[in-house]
Amino acid sequence: MTPGAVSKARLASALVGIGPGGGELERLIITSERGGAPVVALFNPNEISRSRSLQWNEPRRSLQGGGQDEGRAKFRYVEAETLAIELFFDTYESRSDVRFHTDLVADLAEVDTELHRPPMCHLQWGAFDIFSGVLSTMTQRFSMFLEDGTPVRATLSCGFLESVPRSRSRARERHSADVTKTRHVRRGDTLHSIAADEYNDPALWRHIATANGIVNPRDVQPGTVLIIPRLRT
Repeated sequence: MTPGAVSKARLASALVGIGPGGGELERLIITSERGGAPVVALFNPNEISRSRSLQWNEPRRSLQGGGQDEGRAKFRYVEAETLAIELFFDTYESRSDVRFHTDLVADLAEVDTELHRPPMCHLQWGAFDIFSGVLSTMTQRFSMFLEDGTPVRATLSCGFLESVPRSRSRARERHSADVTKTRHVRRGDTLHSIAADEYNDPALWRHIATANGIVNPRDVQPGTVLIIPRLRT
């Protein structure tokens, strides 16, 4: 490594708080619900982006000839929050394979044999409780190699999708039975179980059946989008 490269590496270490020139800055850590070694960022990210989308039906405009439809947007549902983050790993000075670190991140996308799905994970940076969810996208870019081809520098562009327990989700939803909304049917759902979730009373399944024109309450296919009507008092 040239003297200029060494000074740049030391400057980078000082800025992110690692190496001989750094302080004691906290590292970003990713832990998984299945345990194992956590992912510890060698270099803390410069930017973290969180986003959430709300779905509304667009309001209809006034019609020619005096006709007029609803002019107010109707709320449909809130999509899961997403997180975008870039993780940078550089092992040139130690001349070790950078994939030791990147494989820990890639492992978060593997289906766990006991969970039968990829694991939930949590991102924490000191006092900053960043995000809880599942890894949804990942792009690996290797940009430096040793003479024998060993990769020593990598950037991982990762996307995470929010996943919270249903009880927590319902706890933060205000007056859920007082508004009309939609719901995707999951495998194992029945109108009775959906009514229990949405209205806290499985006996109210007929409200959902009527709103969706369902004759046979057992004939509800996974992936179907149901209208969950509000309860009128």
